[in-house]
Amino acid sequence: MLNDFNSMLFLDPSPNMINQIKQKIADSNIQNADTLCFDFEKEGRTDVQVDYIFMAQVLLHIKDVELVLSILYDVLNVGGHLLIVDFNKNEEIVSDLVHNGFDQEKLIDLMTKIGYREIQSQTFYTGSKLFMNHDASLFILDSQK
Repeated sequence: MLNDFNSMLFLDPSPNMINQIKQKIADSNIQNADTLCFDFEKEGRTDVQVDYIFMAQVLLHIKDVELVLSILYDVLNVGGHLLIVDFNKNEEIVSDLVHNGFDQEKLIDLMTKIGYREIQSQTFYTGSKLFMNHDASLFILDSQK
């Protein structure tokens, strides 16, 4: 995807993850990518403005989903896209560390309330022992500001 964008910013709240990304950028001599160690849940807003946000299996780790989705909405430029890949709701998953997936319709309703539009979502993969050793399915959601 690096060839499809003028620049790319990798953001994560974990310094260890940021260091791994920095190393991969350096090892591959990538010129159009940068990193930012930042936690939207703790630090709130940033002055970063972007056209696309990609979140792959991130939302399930976020305690206050509505807060973070609202902040990400503000980070997007008008016409920008938020793409989410995550697990569908799975009642067999019980954890204090992560959500047990998401009901796509409820997530779409929440995002619509925030202001996202043209939301499309569909399940694209089902497999065994994908999510905390349980069978699970993944969805992809595309939304626009």
